[in-house]
Amino acid sequence: MRFTGASGRAVRGLSVFLVATALFATGCGRSGGDRHQELPGGLQAAAAPKSASPKPSDKPASPGAPGPGAACPPAAAGPDGDAFYDPPNPLPQCKPGSLLRQRPYAPDEMSAEGLPRTLLVMYMTTGPNGPVAASGIVSLPSTPAPPGGWPVVASDHGTMGIGTNCATSRTGWSAVGLQSGDMLAELLNRGIAVVQTDYIGMGVPGTRHPYLNGKFAAYATLDLVRAAHAVDSGVGTTMLVTGHSQGGHAALWTASYQPEYASELDLKGVVAMAPGTGFQFMPGLVAQRDATAAPYIGIFLMLVDGAAAADPAVKPEQILTPDALAVADRAWSDCLGTVVGGTMPDPADVLKPDADLGPINAALQANATEQVNLRTPVFLPQGDQDPLSPLNSSLTRSLCAKGASVEFKPYAGASHGDVTTAAKDDALAWIKARLDGAPVTGACAPSP
Repeated sequence: MRFTGASGRAVRGLSVFLVATALFATGCGRSGGDRHQELPGGLQAAAAPKSASPKPSDKPASPGAPGPGAACPPAAAGPDGDAFYDPPNPLPQCKPGSLLRQRPYAPDEMSAEGLPRTLLVMYMTTGPNGPVAASGIVSLPSTPAPPGGWPVVASDHGTMGIGTNCATSRTGWSAVGLQSGDMLAELLNRGIAVVQTDYIGMGVPGTRHPYLNGKFAAYATLDLVRAAHAVDSGVGTTMLVTGHSQGGHAALWTASYQPEYASELDLKGVVAMAPGTGFQFMPGLVAQRDATAAPYIGIFLMLVDGAAAADPAVKPEQILTPDALAVADRAWSDCLGTVVGGTMPDPADVLKPDADLGPINAALQANATEQVNLRTPVFLPQGDQDPLSPLNSSLTRSLCAKGASVEFKPYAGASHGDVTTAAKDDALAWIKARLDGAPVTGACAPSP
């Protein structure tokens, strides 16, 4: 394992690149990573219509409790079109991981020809206010399930925005990663089921997306693995989780929460490609109120929105000026390109003069990637041309010091987005090794 060393000052300095590299990089790969809002053939994904975070040791409020409404019914065939995403009202009394509805997945922007056996599903999970419905994609291998069922890889996607219609199943990007030659397609060819959550508040309306909240990203991921078994009983309980950028952050938090939230699942490892980190420093950057913060106002406003969706102590109206608050409100209906590329307030006119940054700082720190507690091995591929590289080198040292087993592998010449392609073969080999029960090599040694 090679480290490139980063002092605390370097970490803070490089955190200003988070927007451009970790969350909003252009030309990113398809395996759970951040992507342009452009589909194959030059088609544009549809624009969205105008419409204190607990630590991993905290128990979920009610991980097995039923939700409000009628008793849990059998899963139904879902309607076509956007009506699929409208949740039952009232929600049925179903445990997290229960399948509510399903239908074949073939987004308008993509040809269904050549897609694997893939279904759009709605399932129950746990949100900031209790039971909530979420959407996602379940793809099944064409080969018969082996004894014990197909293993599952949960692929967590990168930043697409925080609006309901920014979900990857709605835009068609969930299908892009399943095309021939992509990592997820190769997993299916090897007899591994693949699931892709839209996260809470994306896809299914009615709940705001708790952006970069580790706990609720983990719950949505784990509950989709549970729901996949209801889609097909051939889906087993052995799983891995992968993700790139924001999805890498979600993947690491999924591993952190799995032992207590979904102990029946057998998590074998995590592939976190260039995971998003350092965002906890963004409030301090914006508080400088100078031109340095100008390119990063959009990400900061989304961070405030996401933290407020999960933590009532974070109140955007007490932090942001009226102009900044208007942009933050718009982020709930616009997707990535509009939010980041739109007109932003001047850096000196983002924070109220008397803004108390304590709650937002606390919320972001609680969900920082460094806070995860890991009991399963991690493969962390990182492009050495990505400004995030020193941050994730430092992250690896921090996690290793806590007893985790992390293999940090730099890829020469690879940018933030390029790493998904550069690391594809290594990631597939690492996943196979974990499923085969091979010992982990090249990682820091876990504590006895």
